[in-house]
Amino acid sequence: MNQSAPTEKKYVGTAIEGHTAIVTIDNPPINALSPEVTRALSDTFEDLKRNELVRVVILTGKGRAFVAGANIRLFLEMDREKGEKYALAVTEMQQKIEEFNWPVIAAINGYALGGGCELAMACDIRIASSQAVFGQPEVHLGVIPGAGGTQRLPRLLPAGKAKMLLFTGKQIDASEAERIGLVDQVVPAGTEVQEALNLAREIMKVAPVALRFAKKAVNRGMQMSLHDALLMEATLFGELLETEDVKEGVQAFFEKREPRFKGR
Repeated sequence: MNQSAPTEKKYVGTAIEGHTAIVTIDNPPINALSPEVTRALSDTFEDLKRNELVRVVILTGKGRAFVAGANIRLFLEMDREKGEKYALAVTEMQQKIEEFNWPVIAAINGYALGGGCELAMACDIRIASSQAVFGQPEVHLGVIPGAGGTQRLPRLLPAGKAKMLLFTGKQIDASEAERIGLVDQVVPAGTEVQEALNLAREIMKVAPVALRFAKKAVNRGMQMSLHDALLMEATLFGELLETEDVKEGVQAFFEKREPRFKGR
């Protein structure tokens, strides 16, 4: 697999292996989601959006935390206006991840609390270390999640399960997070990035345009009524039938060989 030299922004590093970008948050000791980290992540995904090589992104953290919340000292310096501005900046960054053309896999290496749990939920797929810990503990600080916690959690979990976590601020381990559907796979500690790379390789075997459309269909459809979502899905299906990749995929199927997709 071709590998490019890693690039570094302060707080965030990026390494590209083949068609996969590995984005690593590095803000010791707990990778707190400060305004600076938020801006670095936002800029990183803007850069990756322009990179025609990248077709999967893996997001992880350095050290013992994925992201263990925000820099809570800042809360004492914020009034209503500053707090809303701070929360919206994190939300906008997460929307860049959620709306990124290609799949984003969270390789959750450790604590994913508060803003870290929200960040993981903005990704398409979550692979967690067996040592990872999840939670939305904001109520213990007198606030609520401000960047998607109260909205994405009940979209991933049954509403009652989501409310139990939100109302108590309880922290749960990786196995419980997998049991209730907050994460998709739990793997031995230290293997989460490799497992994400393995999944990325599987994903990259499929037709690139179909992959983009599949993400678009799921994300947009979840914001629509079922009737409108089904119409959108049919439209996207029809568009794909005019791509070269469909012709190649069908021909490869009948010839019993691996397809050679060109992404057009």
